[in-house]
Amino acid sequence: MIESHPRAETGVPDCLPDVGCITCGDEGIEMRALKVDAGSGLAVCVDHQGSTSEVDLGIVTGVAPGHAVLVHAGVALARLEPEGAAR
Repeated sequence: MIESHPRAETGVPDCLPDVGCITCGDEGIEMRALKVDAGSGLAVCVDHQGSTSEVDLGIVTGVAPGHAVLVHAGVALARLEPEGAAR
């Protein structure tokens, strides 16, 4: 069973001045798709440190295994082009 953070149960966002939170962090992470489930619109992606997570591909099209995506809060925001690719 996954334990929730105590603040999640209150509905109050956990945003501390020194730490911030996922919303105000405004951080995009480059990840690479390992598996893509077109039916659900979800992918298993890996970051540069080797951590995997499920990513929502709802607003990005054409993602296949091996593609790099920019991810924020578990949602792919853009597909990243490989260096040197024609645009």
